[in-house]
Amino acid sequence: MTTPDLEPTQRLPHVPLPLEQPEAPRRSSPIVAFIVRVVVLVVVASAALVAAALLLTPTRESVLILGSDARPDELARGQVGRTDTLLLFVADRATPRLAMVSVPRDLWVAIPGYGEERINAAYELGGSQTARQTVSNVLAQRVDRYMVIGLQGVRDVVDAAGGVDITVAQAIHDDTYPTDDYGYQTVDIPAGRQHMDGDIALKYARTRHQDSDFGRIARQQQVLSAVRTAMLNPLNWPRLPGVIAAVSRSIKTDVSPLDAIAIGAAMMRSPGEPERMVIDTLLVNPVTGQDGAALLQARPELKPAVARFLGGPSSVSVEVLNGAGVAGLAARTADRLAQAGFVVASVGDAARAQPQTSVVAKPGARSAAEAVASALNLPASRVSANPSAGSADVQVILGADAR
Repeated sequence: MTTPDLEPTQRLPHVPLPLEQPEAPRRSSPIVAFIVRVVVLVVVASAALVAAALLLTPTRESVLILGSDARPDELARGQVGRTDTLLLFVADRATPRLAMVSVPRDLWVAIPGYGEERINAAYELGGSQTARQTVSNVLAQRVDRYMVIGLQGVRDVVDAAGGVDITVAQAIHDDTYPTDDYGYQTVDIPAGRQHMDGDIALKYARTRHQDSDFGRIARQQQVLSAVRTAMLNPLNWPRLPGVIAAVSRSIKTDVSPLDAIAIGAAMMRSPGEPERMVIDTLLVNPVTGQDGAALLQARPELKPAVARFLGGPSSVSVEVLNGAGVAGLAARTADRLAQAGFVVASVGDAARAQPQTSVVAKPGARSAAEAVASALNLPASRVSANPSAGSADVQVILGADAR
């Protein structure tokens, strides 16, 4: 048997493999990095702005919305017109709650500095401050800000929001609807769910010949509520810049950007539609003016009813102390506050004389204390907080300036 001629096993030379080099990190595009930085800055700035608004503004803010009836030629001459729409909008983000109180334009009131007139003349006579003070006196409620919008402004804002959806309870027919050129036209709006553009929404809110001024007021509240609903719809959020632009063109206001953010937060937090109150014949009496004009006069029940609706003064107690040294002043002030709807718990003398009147609130009663101050024609700066002030929720210490 032959043995195979085998060669010894030969080792192949070992050739080391090259080490894998880690991939260098990919550099992002300068444009992408810039966009990311901008987005981060915008988010941070927006969060800071919202935080500032929530910290620096009251949790409850009220805005007097005034609708001017001035036509284009009157505006061109610098005339502001009368405000046939007077609506107090209250946003409380702590509750949260939204509420609207509409005041009839024919209410006969005392306008500070101008005597007695229809309430819709207050803005025309004395401007925003006079209108705010007049409505505050009539309702015994604090009025923080104001907003004036004209006829065209309503059209522009509703159109910018993409229109509004409103359920018309009863078909509307008006043969004498006033036009901007002092003429008349016929308006027909069918009953049922309607999608309205700005022009139709204005006609719906403004017509009054088929029912009454009280019906017109209720429709105005419907339109305002419908605009809010439209803007809370995420599908309409891309329209927000257009709405803001329309508002800035059409509205005159002292609502600051921080106020707007705070009110917007209340609107986002509120679970449902704003609660609505129309001041009607249960709270006002029809009277006839010297020239035979049909007017309205506030009944004693008006201020307490508004207080109950807004949930402010009627839910707290007030203590009135006389630090002015004028006999009977505390009792007279207590009667004044009671007529405004406040619950007066006690009346007495202050421990010492005071140079000026002050209002002190216990925790949780700040808004009510500010309403008390407004009812006494005092600025909000007179309100302070003290957990141990008296036995009532709000304490009024009358000073030498009290009347």
